[in-house]
Amino acid sequence: MKIQLLCLALILASDAQLPLPNILTQVSGPWKTLYISSNNLDKIGENSPFRVYMRGINVDIPRLKMLFNFYVKVDGECVEKSVGASIGRDNLISADYNGGNYFRIIDMTPNALIGYDVNVDSKGKITKLASLMGRGAHVNEEDIEKFKKLSRKKDIPEENIIYLGDTDNCPNHE
Repeated sequence: MKIQLLCLALILASDAQLPLPNILTQVSGPWKTLYISSNNLDKIGENSPFRVYMRGINVDIPRLKMLFNFYVKVDGECVEKSVGASIGRDNLISADYNGGNYFRIIDMTPNALIGYDVNVDSKGKITKLASLMGRGAHVNEEDIEKFKKLSRKKDIPEENIIYLGDTDNCPNHE
């Protein structure tokens, strides 16, 4: 529990403070994961829990809730998942998925969303993850560079960045 509180405090101290109503009202809709990175490759490797193929995010501002719809692969097969989350103070998004997750939207453009997640698993191990999602199959180079910069800033090695576009064969539901 102390580790989770420390983790939460570190995220709250983050320099990314996007205004809640403005940014989150734009988040709802279809998204596809294009890039992921992590300081722990076991969490984002083939058939791993955070190798997430995002399909959509729904935001309920009045209730301060979010719903993430995505796929993960289990033995190479796409398995559909939905995870509910709570929007807290300073736009910190908390969810239970493979442990506790403390997610923050770092940057958003009309076609790209860059996020950072800290996962604390049942053994107390902390994993840092970053993701770049797009409204379509492509984002511009500037967004990719912002994602890489975030990964470096969070001490995630560049060799731990994975492009998912080539492996995403899960249904679209569009």
